[in-house]
Amino acid sequence: MPRAAADSAAAHPAVRFPKLAGVIAYLDTVTGRVDLAVLSRMLGELPITRADVGPACCFGVNGYKRNTISESPHYELLALCWRSGHCTPIHDHRGVSCAFRVVEGTGTEIRFRVTDSGLVCPVTVNPMPPGYVCAADDADIHQVANMQSPGQDLVTLHIYSPPIRRMTTYEFKTSAGAECADKY
Repeated sequence: MPRAAADSAAAHPAVRFPKLAGVIAYLDTVTGRVDLAVLSRMLGELPITRADVGPACCFGVNGYKRNTISESPHYELLALCWRSGHCTPIHDHRGVSCAFRVVEGTGTEIRFRVTDSGLVCPVTVNPMPPGYVCAADDADIHQVANMQSPGQDLVTLHIYSPPIRRMTTYEFKTSAGAECADKY
């Protein structure tokens, strides 16, 4: 095999991440949004460790970091790397199937609902140990965080179909009101 062809093959994500080769091969065949149950099942059956996604494990300084492993117009496969205290904004996944697996560490997912007042309210808190698979669909509103002690990393493997380009973000807040704000 000529050197250029060998270099090209080595750069392909399925070669760089052999434990993900089957997932990547399947995702490369999709031509539309993948059903959330299919993504969840694939991730649930995947025996994966941090070493298996090591080349994609880059951590951010001021927040979690999204590291692309493979992508097409119909999906993106990412390793997200979180230091202690890193978290997503509260967000939904309108128009996107999102499933992820905890590879290393223990994450926390907080699910929310929109109240009649338009504010969001937490409804469940899910601890996510290694191997846990989280799935979020259109109207699901959640926040994902690494609430472990300092020095405890969290690594998650995400599939979005189609790639997530835009989402609605929410703030969890209460109103003190202008009449009493200066009393605190």
